[in-house]
Amino acid sequence: MEKPRLIRHSPTGHGMMEIVPEVDPVMKFVSMNLLRLNKGEKYSLKNIDRELGVVIVKGSCNAIGGSKDIKLKGRKEPLADWPYALYIPPAVEVSITALSDLEMVVYGTPAEKRDDDFFVITPSDCKVLNIGNGNWTLQGTFVIDADGPSQNLIVGETHIPSGNWCSTPPHSHDTDIPGKQTFLEEVYYFRFKPSQGFGFQGIYTLDRSLDEAYIIRDGDITLIPRGMHPNVAGPGYEMYMLWGMAGHSKEWIPFEDPDHNWIGSLLD
Repeated sequence: MEKPRLIRHSPTGHGMMEIVPEVDPVMKFVSMNLLRLNKGEKYSLKNIDRELGVVIVKGSCNAIGGSKDIKLKGRKEPLADWPYALYIPPAVEVSITALSDLEMVVYGTPAEKRDDDFFVITPSDCKVLNIGNGNWTLQGTFVIDADGPSQNLIVGETHIPSGNWCSTPPHSHDTDIPGKQTFLEEVYYFRFKPSQGFGFQGIYTLDRSLDEAYIIRDGDITLIPRGMHPNVAGPGYEMYMLWGMAGHSKEWIPFEDPDHNWIGSLLD
């Protein structure tokens, strides 16, 4: 039986498009949809038993739900700024009206129903982290972190300069070891500037039972059910990486590949 590929390509379509379904052969906790609307179009976001983390990749919109009516200014392109985002609890409906051509990524994971309203995250809420050294320098932020409003979902964004590496030292989060590692699946969504750009994604385990590499292009999605998962932007192209995680814990504790964890000493 052929192994499922861990890369998926986003469709060129319109409206709500399912990328990683709630019932998926690879991912058990994280779902992902892509929503594209033209200016003036509307869409209602609601999931009965999943909490949703919704990130504006580009464009602006209005969000209405409960007593809230909020304009989300958004951005012209993914690497222009840090994001506006929504956290939507299970069974809460939020109506989206596109104020410009709009692209949003919708991550989901199972959660309990609560009497909570939806929550807005703005760029000023995103604490920017300068990470790495040399050709693995990058900027990243947690959009929905362990202290955020979600029950189980973690969402973040990383901006990677041309030719630089990300998820370095290579690390995994696929086993529950108290204080050392937590189990969290992860789904990446990539965009490039300029859009014809490319990069590479590796996914491997220490015993090499999983050992794969993929060329990634604008709009590609990679699935990380387990294993180390370094990636790199091609020369001449800036890389945008959006990520959503969920699993057995909301705490993110990665385990670094012992062959390469010495790289962390370069930060000292």
